Amino acid sequence: MSAYVDLWHPAGALMVPALIALAIVVYMKYFYVDFGPIKGLPEVPNGSLVSGHLYKLGNDHASTAQKWAQTHSWPVYQIRLGNRRAIILNSFDAAREFIVTRQTATCDRPRLYTFHGVVSKTSASTIGMNPWDERTKKQRRVVGSYTTAPAVKKLQPMLDKETCHVISGLYEDSKKGNEEIMPHIYLKRLALNIMLMFCYNRRFVDIDDPLLLNILSDANTISSFRSTNSNAQDYIPYLRWFNAGKRTAMATEVRSRRDKWLAQLLETAVDSVKDGSGKPCVAQGLLVDSEDEKLTKHDIRTILGGLMSGGFETVFATAIIGIGFLSSPEGQGIQARAYDDLMSNYSSIEEAFSQVVLEERSSYIVAFVRETLRYYPVHHLLPPRQTYQGFEYNGARIPKGVLVYMNAQSINHDKSKYGPDADEFRPERWLEEKETAVPPPYHFSFGAGARMCTAVNFSNKILYATFSRLILSFKMTASKTMPPSTHYVNYNRDTTAAGAIPKDFKVVFTPREPEVLESCIRRSQ
Repeated sequence: MSAYVDLWHPAGALMVPALIALAIVVYMKYFYVDFGPIKGLPEVPNGSLVSGHLYKLGNDHASTAQKWAQTHSWPVYQIRLGNRRAIILNSFDAAREFIVTRQTATCDRPRLYTFHGVVSKTSASTIGMNPWDERTKKQRRVVGSYTTAPAVKKLQPMLDKETCHVISGLYEDSKKGNEEIMPHIYLKRLALNIMLMFCYNRRFVDIDDPLLLNILSDANTISSFRSTNSNAQDYIPYLRWFNAGKRTAMATEVRSRRDKWLAQLLETAVDSVKDGSGKPCVAQGLLVDSEDEKLTKHDIRTILGGLMSGGFETVFATAIIGIGFLSSPEGQGIQARAYDDLMSNYSSIEEAFSQVVLEERSSYIVAFVRETLRYYPVHHLLPPRQTYQGFEYNGARIPKGVLVYMNAQSINHDKSKYGPDADEFRPERWLEEKETAVPPPYHFSFGAGARMCTAVNFSNKILYATFSRLILSFKMTASKTMPPSTHYVNYNRDTTAAGAIPKDFKVVFTPREPEVLESCIRRSQ
């Protein structure tokens, strides 16, 4: 008898599809996914052979992941995103164990096809999204030197100018409080101007400046390429050739636009270094100190590109929803208490207006900023980590190279850590003495551990100064026809995006003391 199957025989020909199908099944089951199931960690059932749980997460990945955690009582579990196995952290203690206690083991980032391979192909990636290596360590060290307490103190004149610009813009454009107004663009300009001044010594005056709007639009688009929701091609490789042409084309287009305005901004900084003009900024510092720090052009582009491609998103998104909550019926009492606490520390509105950019005396405003960041994390599902080393967790062996996601929406609303009122917005929780006080990092909106946002202290200072000046200047009440949504999930205009941007709403900004406010504005401008 022949030792092989005659493929030309009808019976043999019938076996070919069966053998191919068997080979595909074996490949998909044993070779397609980067890691097999992690023993000791529960896995969400019913994952697809090709996509795993990617499409089962729906249009709101953070909420679905949170629901799975609550349904099964799993603070940590594993899923499959296409050909990648991923661990999802849903509780504060689990996130702190993985990301803070085990920070040397969870400090890496994965290389994503779209963000790293397409968007960042010509202008380098960003520090926050880069894999962990010596270059990334060096870049983080350099950026960290610009955000130390002494360095941030030098930025106070800029903070004074930009926060005053927000106040004056809202005051004038609302016809001195007589017309309700949408605050979003004023806070976006604030955050972008601070980053532009910080990086390039450049700022925008008009809220309708075309370059301002282009940078904001491009930064939002670039942020979308970090999302698990909109980039299935990162996890299902065949989509890169058959179904993702539109996303790849969009990535290429936004990369081209981003490269153009980044080059223009850097060229201006280079010229100012050559002729000795202009004020100090990060770009000038990097160019002047490049030899001492052994910075390459790639390093400089990565640092500046990273800061300008989304380094300001957390500030403006948090400021916008903070205003939304303050203007709501629930926020009126918080406004009153915040105003009283500010005024208990100063002799006049004028003194308070001047000093809040220099110091943080109001413990209630500090608590309000922290609660806003906790309650409304800008990145509901934080960009993925990747384990740099293997380690043991509750009897499970976590392998090197596996994806780890922090579900900030779930972590920041963990009732076992924040109490039964975790789903309530309550700044007072940070002023109460409790035996079970929440330890640092208090919330995970800035990440944590070795890859925590390097500008966390600066961001907190911007938010403190912004909210303080708003509360000192205005009584904020929500529009009756276009009020804000303040639910911690529903306020987000697009749950498929990487960052949560509040839906449109309008506010009535009634000046507390118009003459005093105008005097404060004149002194700060």
